[in-house]
Amino acid sequence: MEALIFIIGEAFRTGGQGTRVRGLPESYHEQMNACNTHIKFLDHLKNKFNCILSVHISTYGTKYNDELLGIYKPYLIGYKIYDDTIGLTPLFKHAIMDNKHYLRKYDFVFYFRIDLFLKDHFFMDVFNPRWNTIRFPSICWKQGSIHNGKPRVNDMMLFIPKPFFDHIDNISLCHEAWNLFSNDLNIKESDMDVMIHTYHDSDSEKDWNPLYHIVNRPESTIWHSENEIFNHPSR
Repeated sequence: MEALIFIIGEAFRTGGQGTRVRGLPESYHEQMNACNTHIKFLDHLKNKFNCILSVHISTYGTKYNDELLGIYKPYLIGYKIYDDTIGLTPLFKHAIMDNKHYLRKYDFVFYFRIDLFLKDHFFMDVFNPRWNTIRFPSICWKQGSIHNGKPRVNDMMLFIPKPFFDHIDNISLCHEAWNLFSNDLNIKESDMDVMIHTYHDSDSEKDWNPLYHIVNRPESTIWHSENEIFNHPSR
């Protein structure tokens, strides 16, 4: 089994949602800890599932560029470092284009944000490289969890198995992705699911998340939709 892993977004970022401050010395320790959990995740996939893993990094420049890339060296096949922010979806689409000529050799593509500290529960108990459906991490907290009649998803990660690579050029990383995938890309709702069926906001500063926390901002201990279960619309 082979996988292409896209790790993208703003590394060494300081502050809450919307901040563009990055590269300050006080951001270093937490970001490096997050990167080490990424390697722990990759090592787990390699050792438990015998996955052959290729990592592509898309991020923005700081004085820590060399140290950041060095962490991923055992798995790194490519990277792009941008000067100015362009957003998650453009980062994802550019990374797809950079790897397009050999994309079909992979069994799945998995994206996650570079500023996530991955918890052991995520890769020890939840993540399954044999999923045959597109997987979002979760649906955002119960209040406000519907957008245009469709589930409002957590956009910090996305798992795409090979049968859906035909759609990959048109995929957007956003809370409205379920709606866009089903209405604009004609992906069946039965072909989409979540990694965990409890509700959690994507921002771990606002709502406790069992899969990860965003580094260099406080982590909430409050679970706003505790024990509420997402009912899949196709079931």
